[in-house]
Amino acid sequence: MGLSCGNPTAIASLKPGEVVLDLGAGGGFDCFIAGSKVGATGRVIGVDMTPEMIMKARRNVSTYTAQTGFSNVEFRLGEIENLPVADASVDVVISNCVLNLSPDKARVWREIARVLRTGGRVAVSDLALLRPLPEALRTDLEALVGCVAGAISVSEMRSLAEAAGLGSIELRPKPEYVDALTDWNDPLYQRIMQALPAGTRPSTFVVSLDVTARKN
Repeated sequence: MGLSCGNPTAIASLKPGEVVLDLGAGGGFDCFIAGSKVGATGRVIGVDMTPEMIMKARRNVSTYTAQTGFSNVEFRLGEIENLPVADASVDVVISNCVLNLSPDKARVWREIARVLRTGGRVAVSDLALLRPLPEALRTDLEALVGCVAGAISVSEMRSLAEAAGLGSIELRPKPEYVDALTDWNDPLYQRIMQALPAGTRPSTFVVSLDVTARKN
């Protein structure tokens, strides 16, 4: 259904009647959670660049509708750098472990600002770097945590949101997410720990980050 590094629908504090946009919707997991929160008067749009995932998500709609009685979720094929969504048409933008995958993150943040209505908000869960990754360990850490290669620093995440014109930005690191992935019996994890600088662990470098912001 989708890769997760947080719970953006929870930090978004969704309300009935709102229009929600999910960037990188995958199989639709977060969209269906959002749909149940915004109710019959709300709407959820999921965007994904992979036709196979869009087909999967659309197949899941019938099950969602049967369970909730709502017909308020749709999926659109597109890239998060060029969203197939009208200007100022969305109340809330959510995303779960996707922004780090984009090669043009500044453009993604500008697109987020474009589609949000005045007063609209952002609730993103993503991976970020607390400090530069040891180059020799980058591949191993990506194998352990996933989606690490494109991750940027926490401070750069704030800068991109500010440059796009968003305000009320809050960044909440969650190192426990990365720590929960570790298994001392895993040979990969043992190899990483042996190679890391003394006194560090994967969560010293990589963190799950909740980002909230608002369009003024």
